[in-house]
Amino acid sequence: MMEPLRAAERHFPCILFLALVLGTSAVWTGCGGGQSQQAVGLPTPPPAGLVNSYVGGQGSSPSESSLLSVTIDHSKNAYSYGPVGTTTPTAGAFSTLTGGFLILLNQSGYQSGLALEVPGEATILRPGDVTTPLIFAVQQATCFAIGGNVKFLFASSPGLPIVDEAAYGRIYASTNSSGNSWQFNNLTEYQEPDGSIPANADFPGYPSGYPGTCSASNGSASTSAAPLSYFPDGTTYPLPTQFVINPGGFFFENQSYVNVAAQEGWPYPSISAWGVSEPPTSLATGYVTSFYYVGFLMAANISSGVYETQLVGFGNAPAAGTTMTGGTFANDDPTQSVTVNMSVTFGTEDTLNNGLYYLATLSIPYDAQSTCSFPVLNANGVLTCTYDAVATVSQPNGQFAIILSAFDSSGNQKTLVLFQQPPPLTLACPASTTTLGGAYSSAFVASGGTPPYVDFALSVGTLPPGLALNSSSGAITGSPTTSGTYTFVGSVSDSYPTTALSHACVISVATPPQGTAESK
Repeated sequence: MMEPLRAAERHFPCILFLALVLGTSAVWTGCGGGQSQQAVGLPTPPPAGLVNSYVGGQGSSPSESSLLSVTIDHSKNAYSYGPVGTTTPTAGAFSTLTGGFLILLNQSGYQSGLALEVPGEATILRPGDVTTPLIFAVQQATCFAIGGNVKFLFASSPGLPIVDEAAYGRIYASTNSSGNSWQFNNLTEYQEPDGSIPANADFPGYPSGYPGTCSASNGSASTSAAPLSYFPDGTTYPLPTQFVINPGGFFFENQSYVNVAAQEGWPYPSISAWGVSEPPTSLATGYVTSFYYVGFLMAANISSGVYETQLVGFGNAPAAGTTMTGGTFANDDPTQSVTVNMSVTFGTEDTLNNGLYYLATLSIPYDAQSTCSFPVLNANGVLTCTYDAVATVSQPNGQFAIILSAFDSSGNQKTLVLFQQPPPLTLACPASTTTLGGAYSSAFVASGGTPPYVDFALSVGTLPPGLALNSSSGAITGSPTTSGTYTFVGSVSDSYPTTALSHACVISVATPPQGTAESK
């Protein structure tokens, strides 16, 4: 078994991905000399607006050099994305589906991709068909201050050949009181797990951290830094680095190698990391697996340069211990049911890093893009490949997010990103009977979805004369003036926004018997 992560650290420079150059140590650390620091926490995130802008990068990170900006405008059901600063982004409309997915439409009205959004925090786009690498992007609207040190757990972005190289890691961040000056420290990177820790060389340590400067404009902020890269020939290069961190806990980092001389043989223009903040306490893994999630599975075949992204849902079948099951949507259509053909086994949470599972596994169906050597039949008769994996789990703004990276013996990555989904938004009918002239007080009752609930309305039919609907609370009050049976359908929206309809509701107004107070 692998030892706890901190017990296996190795000293290394304060840069995020230099381990990929040397690739000889099982674990690298060089920021703060391995000193233990207590994460304090992030500020309370502001509520999501109708228009949210995100910054991130595409999953084919090693071949990409530009950060991407994504805007999702719920007031107009419109989206756009493109390189940061571009004046000609790709744009179109979208339609919202129950279950969290957005269907992206091009200018001609045809489907051009899919997206999944945690409004105001992070989004994942697949701007094309199943061969299109994912875009992972985070919203940081302003520079903000954090107290103490906050630990972030990250995975190297898809598209890297992960063989004896840095696959995942952690980094701490702190700020001054204004949030304009940041300090990054205690960076640690780890190889993909293989059940043991090689006894490789211990590299010399380097300075304990590096500073960053946060700047904001036009409703978007990021933190710039330039840590030094130490290459084997002793040469150092500053690496322009951008951090985009959401107060809710989502984390994106992109590091550019534009300054590295060709003689070093470094093959990538940039590398990014996708991550989340460490939960403040250890997680009950069985609780994590009890929810419903949707997201994307992206598989990268390094040798062929082929990417495959699939829509997936997890939590559709009962969890067993630390294993949750899920699978692909029929015909890659999020309106269809999920075929249960995958599973994630988290295993034991790391004792020193809350929310980190470094001996996880991912089991997925064997197909033409599979790179496992020995597929096996699972309990459902599906030919399946099982891969070693690392999972990072946190609760940005109270909802679980899972970023899992799995690896095969050739270094090909399979990256699974899942966002917890709230229970479906539903609307229950008000009380169905009353008497003519009597006082009536009942309400539409919304549940599930993402509170608060707004815009209670009638989409079909009318209420009995004398009754009125409060659009803010869903309350129906008054005294009916006309007897009869009245049928109607209510509607409500949540803060996502998602709209739900009630079943056909009925209020029957009866004439009271002669001699009662209402009949006089």
